[in-house]
Amino acid sequence: MKKVFLGLLAALMLTVPAFAHPLITVYVDGEQLSFDQPPIIQDDRTLVPMRKIFEALDAQVIWDEADQTVMAMHNEDIIMLQIGEAGLYKNGELVYTMSVPAQIINDRTLVPLRAVAESLGASVAWDGVKYVIDIHSDGTSKKPTGSEQQAPQVGGYTSSVLAADGTEVLHVELKCDEVAGQAAVNTAMAQATFNEGKAFLQTYKAQALQAYAHDPNGFQPYYCVGAYNVTRSTNGYASFLGTVSSYAGGTEQAQYTSHTYAMSSGRECALSELVSDSQADLQALWKASFTALIEADEDAFYSDAESRLARSLNQVQFYLTDSGIVFYLSPGILATAATGVVSFEIAYQIQEEGIFKEKA
Repeated sequence: MKKVFLGLLAALMLTVPAFAHPLITVYVDGEQLSFDQPPIIQDDRTLVPMRKIFEALDAQVIWDEADQTVMAMHNEDIIMLQIGEAGLYKNGELVYTMSVPAQIINDRTLVPLRAVAESLGASVAWDGVKYVIDIHSDGTSKKPTGSEQQAPQVGGYTSSVLAADGTEVLHVELKCDEVAGQAAVNTAMAQATFNEGKAFLQTYKAQALQAYAHDPNGFQPYYCVGAYNVTRSTNGYASFLGTVSSYAGGTEQAQYTSHTYAMSSGRECALSELVSDSQADLQALWKASFTALIEADEDAFYSDAESRLARSLNQVQFYLTDSGIVFYLSPGILATAATGVVSFEIAYQIQEEGIFKEKA
C-alpha cells in the first residue's frame, strides 16, 4: 500500500457517533403529547413531566410553591408528592417509592414513569428501542410478542424476550443493507448480523429477566440496536460499516464494526489480502496518522492518548469506500465515547498493481 499513501494526503477526522438517544415520544390513549420540557433519562430511569401527563389523564394538578409539593386530584383520589422526596402518596398512604425523586427541570415537575401507573391506575408501556411511552387510562396496553430469530435472514436480525407478565425485557434489532444482485455477500452479512444479535441475546437474556423480576418498577429494558450500511460495492468488493448501540444495565455502549467481502464468493477479506504493505508498515502508518489527530486537538483526547494508542494498534479496524480505505478506532479507546470514532482515510490509486490482490 506504499503506492497508495505515499504522496497522498490522509483525510484525518473525528466522527461523532449518533448514539445519544432520540427525543422520547409519549402517547396517552393514542394521542401524542407535546412538551416544552420533554421526558429525560436519568440514572437509567425515565422521568416524565407530571402535569402534562396527569392532565391528559383528566387529573387536576395543584402546585404549592411554599412546601414544594404537588397535589393531583383524580376522581375521588388525591395524589401527593414533594420535590426531592421519593415517596408518592395516594389518599394519605404511601403507594410508591420512586427510585429517582421528583424534581424540577426548567420549571416543570418530572417524576419516574412508573409513578404515573401506580398513582392513577393507568397502564404504561415503555419501548426502550424506539423511545416511545404508551399510556392507557383504562389500564390496558398492547403487549409485544416475544420471539427469537432462529436462523440468519437477509436484511438483519430481530429478537425479543418477554417476562412472564408480557413485559419486553430485551430487544435486539440489527438491520443491514442489501447489495443488489449479490446473493453471496447478502448471505454472509445475514450470518454476521445473526451471530452478533444471537450472542447479545444469549449473553444477557437471563440477566435481563432477573433484573426485571428484582425491580419491575425501575427496570430499563436491555437492547442492542443498530444498522449496517454499505460503504462500497464496486470493483469486486463490498464493504459494510455497522453502528450499534446497546444497553445491558449500567450505561449505553456505542460500537462500530465493519465487514468487507469479495463479491465473487461472499468470503470475508482480511486487510492483508487487500493491501501489499507489511504489518509493520501498516502499524507505522496507523501510529503516525492517529498521533497527528491527537496532536491536532489534544483536548478532545485522553491525556494519555498516545500511550493508549501504542497499546491499541491491534484494535485498528478498516472498511472500504469508493475513494479509499478508512482506518478507525472505536469510541472509548483514545477518547471518551462522546468524542466518537477516530478515523482517517487513505485514497486509492486503483490502477496501481497490488493494491487489491485477492488470494486464490
